[in-house]
Amino acid sequence: MHRCPECGEVAAEPKLRYCEQCGARMPEYKTPTAASPVVAEDERTSVESLGPPYTGPLWLKHVPGHSPSVLGVFLLLAALGLSILPALAGLGPFWSFVMLAGGVLVVARELRATGEAHPLTSWIPGKLHPPFVPAAYTALAVAFVLPLLELSPLPLLWMGGTALLAWDQWGKVFAGPEGYAQHFEPRALTRGPRLLALVGVGVCMLALFFTWLPAPRMPVSYVGPSSYGPLRAQNAPQPATDVLYGGMPSALSGHELPVASTVVVGLLGLLVLLMLRPEVERPEWLRFVPAGVTVIALTWALVNLRMEVGPIAFLVGVVPLGVVAVFLALGRDEFMTPEPEERYDAGEEASEGDGVYGSPEQDWPSDSSNDVTARDEDMPG
Repeated sequence: MHRCPECGEVAAEPKLRYCEQCGARMPEYKTPTAASPVVAEDERTSVESLGPPYTGPLWLKHVPGHSPSVLGVFLLLAALGLSILPALAGLGPFWSFVMLAGGVLVVARELRATGEAHPLTSWIPGKLHPPFVPAAYTALAVAFVLPLLELSPLPLLWMGGTALLAWDQWGKVFAGPEGYAQHFEPRALTRGPRLLALVGVGVCMLALFFTWLPAPRMPVSYVGPSSYGPLRAQNAPQPATDVLYGGMPSALSGHELPVASTVVVGLLGLLVLLMLRPEVERPEWLRFVPAGVTVIALTWALVNLRMEVGPIAFLVGVVPLGVVAVFLALGRDEFMTPEPEERYDAGEEASEGDGVYGSPEQDWPSDSSNDVTARDEDMPG
């Protein structure tokens, strides 16, 4: 309605410029189409408040947080879902729960870093996912690649998720002056007694791919000769697994045995521990961890011992691990001395400081004064 500002009389005609009652000047009448640009501007402001348009890779456009780590975690969780099937490899209930819980924390950390509003960022506090959580989660994903190798889509999903996770987290928590990679020296495994541990772990990992538990035999006893009619099987044992989904019983490798995933994590963790630089601070009890890992691996091998190639080769690989574990537990200096290259560089710096011709303060023989006196006496006059 078009009202007069003085008397409040409603104008009969919206386009009147003066009030018919008091003669006061009427306000300018605005048509409804004039307000439309204001509404459009408000809508444009609300759209711009949501953030700038996404300009990243198309394969991350619909991923929460547009993070490769989030996509990698989704692939790992999909692989864990497939591992429920009896015919496919798996990590067991414990490590499956660890990877599930760790994946939730990694996703929450990525969403919080990108500032995207999500229920995970509201009920999971930031102190529950410090930088070492994605680092440890990535290391576990890499360690579980070997136990999940088989002819199925599961290892493809797992390796794809692990590659995305490692590629994205390398620049976030591993590389850089504050990253965890600076605390480790992989070349240390190729020198000194650490080489024994590298060879031992390599033999143990290779032994897990061989047969540990042979396929059970199916003995069948027959009653009566063939003249009594068709033969009938008696005392035929039932298969231990579901024939429909799991197939007939077959030979099992070391990776398919219980607690195999824990043994793999322990052996690879032993190598990671040996890659620590000498200047990195560590608790005193850490030097006894290799002995514990070796005892667990040896006990597991003895429990599953068969006269097969796999268990015997695994025991052969445990022997050098035991030697290294004893050295570490006793605090031998072979594991704490600086690298040979460092000692050589230090020697070169010391020689350069002395000059090309050695120290300027050269010590003369103690009998030099006697020699001079002897020369003076021999001179004539």
